Amino acid sequence: MKASFKTHLAVLGCVIGTLSAGCAKMNFAPVPEQDTTAVTPPTTTPSKTISTSEVVAYGNKQVDFLFVLDDSNSMLPELRKLAARMATFVSSLDASNIDWQMCLTTTRGVSSGGSLVYGTPYNWANYTPAGGAPAYILKKGTANLNTIFNSTIDVLTIGGGSSGDERAIKAAHDHFEAAGTHGCYRPGAAISVIVISDEDERSVGGVASRVKANDAAGVLLPMEASDLPANLVAKSKSVFGPDVRFTFSSIIVKPGDSACEAEQDKDTSPSHPGHFYEEASKLTDGGVGSICDSDYSANLNTFKDKIVNSLSNLNLECEPVPETLKVSIDGLNILNYKIEKSILKFTYALIEGTKIDLQYDCVEGIP
Repeated sequence: MKASFKTHLAVLGCVIGTLSAGCAKMNFAPVPEQDTTAVTPPTTTPSKTISTSEVVAYGNKQVDFLFVLDDSNSMLPELRKLAARMATFVSSLDASNIDWQMCLTTTRGVSSGGSLVYGTPYNWANYTPAGGAPAYILKKGTANLNTIFNSTIDVLTIGGGSSGDERAIKAAHDHFEAAGTHGCYRPGAAISVIVISDEDERSVGGVASRVKANDAAGVLLPMEASDLPANLVAKSKSVFGPDVRFTFSSIIVKPGDSACEAEQDKDTSPSHPGHFYEEASKLTDGGVGSICDSDYSANLNTFKDKIVNSLSNLNLECEPVPETLKVSIDGLNILNYKIEKSILKFTYALIEGTKIDLQYDCVEGIP
């Protein structure tokens, strides 16, 4: 938790979860490998059996980003590094085949009607969108990106208020929940959240042993349902559909990186490893970068690569019993894929119009 102290400057960006929605994001032609092996009888009792078909949609290569920035007072140097590298990152997106748009929020709650509201969209500075679109949605093809990013950092407030209670997961959760009101997400688009913070959710993740001697009073706060990574994943599916391609990437003090933690502790307030942010990244196959890196462009490019790679992934309805999974493409059984929890990863990207048939049993006790 950061000591309360104000400074006008600003925050750009996080969350860019990487993903693509539905089967709709896959392209390029596969070379199916026929399955000639016998299926081993399952050794795990299934909770249910799934049989479903997907068709890779045409022309849908949209990715909608949400940046979630820690705007507590110790974060200004990190946010300035981010602003300096964002233009290059987004320019590389512009040069790709991805139709992107980007919204921004922060980890603090904003007072409204006597309570704190999280996930409020922030306007981009020095940005006038075409056609009367809201100034908080940055679009592919926008000119002067470097000016926009740096100006946004310069006009936002760092520190003070409720900024010491960092809640990036809750901010993304509530931003998803309000998707119908702000328009930051397009139907069928992949959702990519990118978080930048030098602390964990609620500073210490609700764990008393992680509180440091020089933490501000009251730093230990209880985790709520909307602070939990698994519930953020569930919220993404309930709002955007079960096939949403959602990635949560994070630039944090990596758990176990004592040198980075000690370096960050030299700031006005102590830092804390981002255990919950790392967990959210792993749950969604997102990226994890170090906040101590002198140049964030490598991290951001890794996140971009994960966005592209996610176009060859398919979210299953549950974690499958491995021996029961059968995958066929245009009627031909294939083996060239791998499974990571409930994510089916093809070893190649799929061409638009391809039909994918799936059958599998769910691991017992896992929805």
